[in-house]
Amino acid sequence: MNIANLRCHAWAVAAAVLAGCATVPSPNPASPLLPATGSAAHTPASYVFVSECCGRGSITLYNLGLTGVAERITKGAAYPGPIMVDRSGRLYDIIGQHYYDGAVTEYDRGSLIPSRKIEKDYAWAVATDSANNLYVASCPSCIEYHSHSGNGSVDVYKAGTTKLVRTITKGIDLPISLAVDTNDDLYVLNGDYARPAVMVYAPGSSKPLRKITQGVTGPAEIALDPSNDLFVMNGQPSGSPSVVEYEAGSRKVLRTITTGIQSPQAIALDSSATLYVANDSGGVSGRGSISVYPPAASTPSYEIEHGVDYPKSLTVDAQDDLYVGNVGYSSPIEDRRAVCVYAPKTEKPLRCVRGVRRYDLPTSLASGP
Repeated sequence: MNIANLRCHAWAVAAAVLAGCATVPSPNPASPLLPATGSAAHTPASYVFVSECCGRGSITLYNLGLTGVAERITKGAAYPGPIMVDRSGRLYDIIGQHYYDGAVTEYDRGSLIPSRKIEKDYAWAVATDSANNLYVASCPSCIEYHSHSGNGSVDVYKAGTTKLVRTITKGIDLPISLAVDTNDDLYVLNGDYARPAVMVYAPGSSKPLRKITQGVTGPAEIALDPSNDLFVMNGQPSGSPSVVEYEAGSRKVLRTITTGIQSPQAIALDSSATLYVANDSGGVSGRGSISVYPPAASTPSYEIEHGVDYPKSLTVDAQDDLYVGNVGYSSPIEDRRAVCVYAPKTEKPLRCVRGVRRYDLPTSLASGP
């Protein structure tokens, strides 16, 4: 399963303002590592990808555990947005998501320059299936500061090409998040305030297989666990903050989580189906927290606050280490933009790193080969 999406956050407005200051030279030509408080597993062929926006913009590849910078992509990475890595190690970046008309830039594994670009207007979310075919959600009405309108669509492209296989329009209404399960069923989150829903499509089909509406209120993001249970994060103004889990292959609600959720910004699941929810408010410091839920639990087993400073993005690597991207509005600008890594079942970070450029924020995270 691979997913990527990004929503209209307060950080996006701040990023646009900061972009106007991009001519200010960066005092840090190298990426400084904060002191380590432990060790993390390192697999040379795997990386954590950090999309950093919106000064000059770049995508940084860190070794697992944030032990060092492996590569940095700047070509074609101006205003990088949501990123995703498929099974082959191909990187996808939705550029200019909030303020321009969106497009998807692809980097083949090992490439530091774009391998191809899909000039898809209003690209908002991406996902890939088991064959690495690419799904691109187009959401004209999601683009900020523009007068675009329309229900949107999902385009399917053959892996590693710009060849359009098919376009899905039936059942699509403001598609803001995508996911593909282990059976290659496609899940599309429609964020329409009046009619929010998750639409499910069988492999190769352009007609909905199933529609899920119960518990979908002000949705912002979807994710799947290893057994294909669906998780919907509700956090938009029109709905009460919650995460709802649905039984795989059905509309059945298994649990609705509200305890420990305040202004949720992102969700992630590890290989044991442990759920992580990033909250950008709450906690003792008021800087937010990460609530951690074991399978079937509706209250967090613990909350992470150490190293958390207005978290906006999450990812989990193959060793189940958790990575948190913080935008740090409450901190001096030198201390903002930190990404921290946590071992499973721990509350203190193994390590944190700061972004290279003064005005770049970690807007999206991904992990993969």
